[in-house]
Amino acid sequence: MRKTTLTILFTALTVVSFGQITTTKVAPKTDQFDNTPYDSTQNFLGKDVYKYMGQELYLNGKAESLRKYGYDGFLTDYNKSKFDGGVYKCCDSYNSKYDELAGKYFKVLEIIKHPKAEQNEYLYGKKFYLKLQEKESNDIVYYEYDSEFEHSFPFIVVGFFEKQKNLIVGKEFVFADKVLESSTDIQTGKIVSTKTGQKWKCTDLTIEEKYYTLSLVIENSFGEKTTISHESVFGKWSYGRAYTATEADNYRKRFGHENFDMILQGKVKIGMTREMCKLSWGEPKSINETITSGKKSEQWVYSDNYLYFDNGILTAIQ
Repeated sequence: MRKTTLTILFTALTVVSFGQITTTKVAPKTDQFDNTPYDSTQNFLGKDVYKYMGQELYLNGKAESLRKYGYDGFLTDYNKSKFDGGVYKCCDSYNSKYDELAGKYFKVLEIIKHPKAEQNEYLYGKKFYLKLQEKESNDIVYYEYDSEFEHSFPFIVVGFFEKQKNLIVGKEFVFADKVLESSTDIQTGKIVSTKTGQKWKCTDLTIEEKYYTLSLVIENSFGEKTTISHESVFGKWSYGRAYTATEADNYRKRFGHENFDMILQGKVKIGMTREMCKLSWGEPKSINETITSGKKSEQWVYSDNYLYFDNGILTAIQ
């Protein structure tokens, strides 16, 4: 009789201990945005799209060969696609007419998440609509903004342009040699005189009318003028460096004339420091470290080359 009671009690405990399946509610992922005010240091803001609120945008022109395609992404109704009759100032190849939009100014009134974002986060989660008001006509238009693709952003933020102009116009610069390769005088069309380390004065910030890039107008001591892309020397993916005259003078004192000239020429040599190599070749794709007693060795990996350092000094080039 006692044995039967124990069996029943054990069975009951088992049901209580292992038979309760629960569910837990998990809050949906919330978007994290930087709410600090726009500081005009960047033109394309990526995921910080809400900082465009209240800003004035200038719609940049295009090279002549691209004008026939018009402007993509401008709609009268963000719930319609360009194939459903929603194109603003229709149409050049299903896009807005180039001649009717180029050079126009727009004010950002509102930032709207893509209406399909909740249904398909993968395709639409990083897309937004900028609700714009065209300043001349007061037309309301919606621009489809992709936070991942800077190259597709057709605007120049007026605040960014004004800040950059205040920062660089009137200053003297020294440029890496490759920045000025094959540069022509905008007054004569001839190749300008270039010499490693020469100083150039920035006389204007403008949009050059060949490729419609934001560019510095610079002048050397011979009175020659040329333009260089702002993006090429100050952008995120810049292929060359620009130094203020003061910065260049300081580097010459620290590194010596020969070393700094090599940096400007995009060259490295045994005995250079990590800082010198980084100024010359830019950031490596990756760095592999080995630490042993009394020595730290590094391998810097570039696309086609490797640099090897011992305690911060370049010892080998491959």
